[in-house]
Amino acid sequence: MSLTLIDRFHPHLQREQQAEIDAGHIHIREELELLGPEQLQPLAQFSLLLLIIGGAFFVVLNFAAYYWHKHTLSPNTTGWGLLLWFAINIVGYIVILPIHELIHGLAFAFWGGHPYFGTKLPLALFCGAKNQLFRRNQYLVVGLAPLIVITLAGIIFTLLSPSLASYTIFATIGNFSGAAGDVWVARRILQQPSSVLVEDTQTGYRVWELIASSQAP
Repeated sequence: MSLTLIDRFHPHLQREQQAEIDAGHIHIREELELLGPEQLQPLAQFSLLLLIIGGAFFVVLNFAAYYWHKHTLSPNTTGWGLLLWFAINIVGYIVILPIHELIHGLAFAFWGGHPYFGTKLPLALFCGAKNQLFRRNQYLVVGLAPLIVITLAGIIFTLLSPSLASYTIFATIGNFSGAAGDVWVARRILQQPSSVLVEDTQTGYRVWELIASSQAP
């Protein structure tokens, strides 16, 4: 398997370390299958926790912003209005899924990588960077970018227009909860030295470490 080190901002160091990689002076330090049997239950519990936290935060924020704008906590809604609100929220939740993965892809591309996109039925999308290595901190940016960008956008939108933001609240909360895997991976990778290199896999990641020539097999 050929691995390519991605680092557009440090070309000289990239060339030096790529030569070491090509010479085999690299070994796997850690590997995680995020969808493995031992990870699924704690990951599901963590996702539920984020759903509760995100739901409470954005509901309270929306009502507080609505009161600040309208000086009332009773928005005018009818039966058909609630149905429309629910339908638009469902559509928004679906639309946010590809947007989440697109942000991952843009972050990969920012560092110089070549992302690819795929689907897993019935409604799972993913973005990866096959056979490409990223520095630890760069990979953390890639992993957390959708959570940070969409959450900040949701907060700003809610503060500016709480009435309209209520139609996207499922998307904002769903993205917060759906980022459980990204946060889970980021928390584990933060335990690794900043010098390691991370390879994204379709179901997780591999952490690689360069070794001295004298220690190479």
